[in-house]
Amino acid sequence: MNRRDFMGSMAAAAAVGQIVKMPLPIGASVRSPLPRAAWLANGLIDAGGSHEPYIFVIRRGGESLDARKEYEWNQSEELIRTLYEQGIEVFHTHLYKGFGMAAERPEMEDARRVAAIAHRLGMKVDSYIQWNTLMYETFFAEEPRAKDWIQRDVSGLPILLVYGYQQSYRYRPCFTHQEYLDYLKKIVRYAVEEVKTDFIHFDNFDLNPEPDSCDCPACVEGFRAFLRAKYTPERRRERFGFENVDYINPPQWNRQNPPGKLAIIFDPAIQEWIDFRCQVMADALRQMAEYVRSLNPHVAIEINPHGITGGNRAWENGVDHARLLTSTDVFWTEEENPCVYLPDGRLISKIRSYKLARAFHNILLAYITDNPVAMAECLAFNQTLGFAGTAPIPPAMLQHVAFYRKHRELYLGTEDVAAVGVLRSHASLTYHHARAQLSAILTEQALIQSRTPFHLVFDGPLPDLSKLQVLVLPDSECLSEEQLARIRTFVENGGGLVAIGQAGLYDEWRRLRSEPGLKGLVDGQARAPDYEEEVRETTASGASSRKSYGKGRVAYIPALQFDGPLPEPEAYFNISNQFWKRPKNWEEIVASIRWAADGNVPLEIAGPDFLVVNLVEQSSRQRRLIHLVNYDAQHTPSISSVRCTCALPSGKVAKDVKMYEVAADSPRALSFSPGPSSASFTIPEVKTYAVIAVSW
Repeated sequence: MNRRDFMGSMAAAAAVGQIVKMPLPIGASVRSPLPRAAWLANGLIDAGGSHEPYIFVIRRGGESLDARKEYEWNQSEELIRTLYEQGIEVFHTHLYKGFGMAAERPEMEDARRVAAIAHRLGMKVDSYIQWNTLMYETFFAEEPRAKDWIQRDVSGLPILLVYGYQQSYRYRPCFTHQEYLDYLKKIVRYAVEEVKTDFIHFDNFDLNPEPDSCDCPACVEGFRAFLRAKYTPERRRERFGFENVDYINPPQWNRQNPPGKLAIIFDPAIQEWIDFRCQVMADALRQMAEYVRSLNPHVAIEINPHGITGGNRAWENGVDHARLLTSTDVFWTEEENPCVYLPDGRLISKIRSYKLARAFHNILLAYITDNPVAMAECLAFNQTLGFAGTAPIPPAMLQHVAFYRKHRELYLGTEDVAAVGVLRSHASLTYHHARAQLSAILTEQALIQSRTPFHLVFDGPLPDLSKLQVLVLPDSECLSEEQLARIRTFVENGGGLVAIGQAGLYDEWRRLRSEPGLKGLVDGQARAPDYEEEVRETTASGASSRKSYGKGRVAYIPALQFDGPLPEPEAYFNISNQFWKRPKNWEEIVASIRWAADGNVPLEIAGPDFLVVNLVEQSSRQRRLIHLVNYDAQHTPSISSVRCTCALPSGKVAKDVKMYEVAADSPRALSFSPGPSSASFTIPEVKTYAVIAVSW
């Protein structure tokens, strides 16, 4: 493999200044998380002008005649000072786009000058660095060796980072080439040592879908070396039927065999190719993040792999969040999922992406500046604002910035509180996305719209399950022996399990088990037809059941019943937001989860299905905080008399309940009835967003 390990000295980096060591997140895979940039513990309010350097504005074409004036305005002291006075704390600006350091030197010097202005005002600086573009027209002139650093398809042609049809000058670099990563380190060093940046934004963090994956010699040999390192000869024989992998190639495609229509991935080589692409991206990021930390442990790392949007990110784009987010502090999602409640009952949100961020102690950045409900959702589930937009900042966002800064103590040091964990099984979602992703989405939707707090759980390996009351397996087909053993132990020790559909019927390579993996825990489970064999229905044999097992409880639901036509077999079976509605049997799902929890649910709250909640705790301040968001605020501007019972830690007695609203000058006290480790009260009115603080 044409890569070498980067041995950064984290001990030396830690000695430079304070860094925050985070606990292993739910779902940490492959590596433990890097220490976090300590200043982010105080939250993030990021905004700026444009991050496009002038050279790119000109080369892209279509610019206005005053493009130079606009470029200068976006990095002017007047603009930066205005943002500072409006409460923005981190200034986002350009640094490097991919033309090469020689070609971009003037704009990079501008970025250094701009950073000095922001720092002088007491702001931090967010520097844009293009991760995935090599503008060959200028880059090859500076660095002729770079012709060997680009991704090439099976025919040897360059692979493009495509924006529309008029940016064919943007080649994708190949991340198996250490020389490219070494070049990128020069940019990073300039950012850290010359610009003195506080925050590095790596843009375009993904790979092209098949058939545009890199087949350059370094990737082909790297893939083979990956297999040799991953498996012993005996395991390779078990995996492929033979042990010599010196002639295995990446998958190839044609008109009769298009990758987008592959509903179920069972070819071992394709499965491993997916894993290889995910690992290449994770390794490159970890190398860069460790290098940044060795230069300055206070610099935050951010990428934009998007969040949970319904697509098969591992298969399509080489993105496995569980591997990537242990190396980052922040990540971007550019998903087009507006926060809204629709007449057909669909509640569209970015809640899954926020929960992904929280699972890995990251902050999520998203486009929220045109929608007050999106701002409320961000505060509720992100526990900070993240990206406040570009100048000029709209009045609604400025109002939320002011509220957050005034009541920042409500958001600092919070931990999500939930009794339920929903497993997002990597192998299941990757190898049978059409079923597993739909099942996960429907389960999560039922919990979101029933106001049942939950965590997202990621495997590889499974985390400590003892913090949960209930684990939900939404068609989690592909579970290893080790995972099954941990689930069984969890239930024996008193945990609740809700198994849905195909859960546990296959091993981690999607080989059908001779006996169901959950046999004994679940009775009457049977294999449903594969997606291609189905008559477009989510049917499965068997009946729902509930039983005690050891000290725990197990509920089984044969299938989730989607209300409408299922995803068509094209475009990689994307479960887009047209499918984000509660299943027809959502009440059975929620009831089964609550039964499996044996009454240990931390929050009971009434209201319409467009009222959504998040529950967090500040143990140091001895309080729990209930965040309420009205997703139908446009049509239902007020929800009155919301009845709530909030559980408290065992033995604690409530002492006060306060309500905070964005438009209110000060919080108001609510009357409450104390119970055994709980408090019951009525929230008089919820407009778009409210926070209820229950102290003990």
